[in-house]
Amino acid sequence: MADTTEAWSSRVLSLYPTSEPPAPALDTAGERGVLWDRGLAALFDLLVCLFVVEAPLVFALDTLTAGLFGESPLFLPVTLLALGPLVVTYSFAFEWRYARTPGKVWRGLVTVTDDGEPCPALAAATRNLLRYVDYLGVPPLVVGLASALLSSRGRRVGDRVARTVVVRIR
Repeated sequence: MADTTEAWSSRVLSLYPTSEPPAPALDTAGERGVLWDRGLAALFDLLVCLFVVEAPLVFALDTLTAGLFGESPLFLPVTLLALGPLVVTYSFAFEWRYARTPGKVWRGLVTVTDDGEPCPALAAATRNLLRYVDYLGVPPLVVGLASALLSSRGRRVGDRVARTVVVRIR
């Protein structure tokens, strides 16, 4: 049992980015496989934000309000609306500090500037604040997906403005 627990925990810890970002493979920018992996990484990061960060906070809020929050008609809208800023902040913090989120670590991706340097704070903030533009459309994400598919380097709106690109690691 202890071996299984150790193997599981080491797998989870391996998803945490290292302080020194890996070398980027700039020639992989725009590959359709990279776009697919970006989507999987984003889904992974969304689930981390939802279950690891937001769910305990919602539980605490519901406990503090003696169950009134969970029974309120505002429960679902507030929970979903809070997820947007949470994901943006989470992504900004990881990309600024490590050039990649745990989801990108899992998929072997890194966010870099056009010339392959690690993503600086201003670029990380810009590309992540512009996620709100990417979320537009019916269904949501149409703008972000369309801009990435139409770009030769697979860039969404935030990447274009911040002059960043998401590529595979070497």
